[in-house]
Amino acid sequence: MAQRWYSIKEAADRLGVSHDTVSRLVERGELPAIRVSKRIVRIPVPAFEFYASGRTPTQRRVVRRSVEQPRPIAPEERISDLAPV
Repeated sequence: MAQRWYSIKEAADRLGVSHDTVSRLVERGELPAIRVSKRIVRIPVPAFEFYASGRTPTQRRVVRRSVEQPRPIAPEERISDLAPV
């Protein structure tokens, strides 16, 4: 199965920049992302590829929405890993 999301670290590695740089790109809206929790941000692969190609998105924001039941984002994640402590 193809990967659907990148973490901040994965995106930083692919772009050849630091974790902080990618975090700033997300916060400024230059790199679209989905905030899963206060600490976890996921970058959709199509949005990352769009940004990496040198284009900038027209919609500049981080998507924030609440869900009743957590769902795994990546195949290797388990629901128990996502539950609040």
